[in-house]
Amino acid sequence: MLLTAHHEDDQLETVLLMLLRGAGLAGLAAMPELAPFAGGFLARPLLTRSRGELEAFVRAAGLDFLEDPSNLDERFDRNFLRRRVLPLVRERWPGAAATVGRAARHAAEAQQLLETLAQADLGAARHGESLAASALRALPPERRRNALRLWIAARGFSLPPATRLAEIAGPMLAARADAHPAIEWPGARIERHAGLFTLYPAGDATGARAARSAAAPRALVWAWRSESVCRLPGDLGQLELRADAHGPLSLAALPARLTIRWRRGGERLVVAPGRPRRALKSLLRESRLPPAQRARLPLLYGGARLLAVADLWLDPSVQARPGVRRRARLVWTGAGVTAAARPKRGTSA
Repeated sequence: MLLTAHHEDDQLETVLLMLLRGAGLAGLAAMPELAPFAGGFLARPLLTRSRGELEAFVRAAGLDFLEDPSNLDERFDRNFLRRRVLPLVRERWPGAAATVGRAARHAAEAQQLLETLAQADLGAARHGESLAASALRALPPERRRNALRLWIAARGFSLPPATRLAEIAGPMLAARADAHPAIEWPGARIERHAGLFTLYPAGDATGARAARSAAAPRALVWAWRSESVCRLPGDLGQLELRADAHGPLSLAALPARLTIRWRRGGERLVVAPGRPRRALKSLLRESRLPPAQRARLPLLYGGARLLAVADLWLDPSVQARPGVRRRARLVWTGAGVTAAARPKRGTSA
């Protein structure tokens, strides 16, 4: 627990500065009495006491204290407010610090209610680490912006300026279905693809545009009979063949050596017996996987035939039929693909 001696005069200064900067409720709530900090808490138990009271106590107790010389520099907004503006405010409204502190507490309560509402709205919109555009579109504009603010802040990014937030909640959301709009602000970037909003660090190579242009890793060969786990390059995770009596994959039908490649475009796959081959691009669009995850999917080949797409789809030639005893399940782990983002239909590997 870290205790600081912020007092109600500090709170008055903070609220007025936030007002002058056009802050929302979170800013007007100013300094909370208790807040999470470095794995513990930051507490300000003196926010209802004035600076005059604290000075009188310190002198009565015979305690030494230091005055920061920079407090005299009126180039800083807070010092200008403290030395030039607030004496006039207190002359007219002597109880300003106490009443503004009370207003800050009201703002803090209102902000908590907004966050509770945002959590409920986000619960209906979450799709893995992304948000479904359809769910956001169903919200009134003010609730939409409220949910986006909480989602962005909870991911550890700085909030966008009001104009950028309005673009995200308006034109970006309303863009045609085949568009891939993106909006960036200092430190962060949002992309909309296949009906999903996904958040990235600004300039991060995991974004959709970078993912499309990045060079694919070199192909590798997996002799799965001697090594049931295949570690993939870089941070692409690993593939594992797990023995499973109810698994969808027939080990007897699987070639002893599999070639692992990554998407280059034009791949096609049969996902069910008797069905035509389909473009992998179309399957992935329907799956609603974020673009950055699509670029990371390992593709398993037997010769020139695409047999599996990560642990999402299997070619019928290696699918286990009734009576097959040697079965397994293909599992792709450690690459950051959440279960909520996996396809809801099709034959899982």
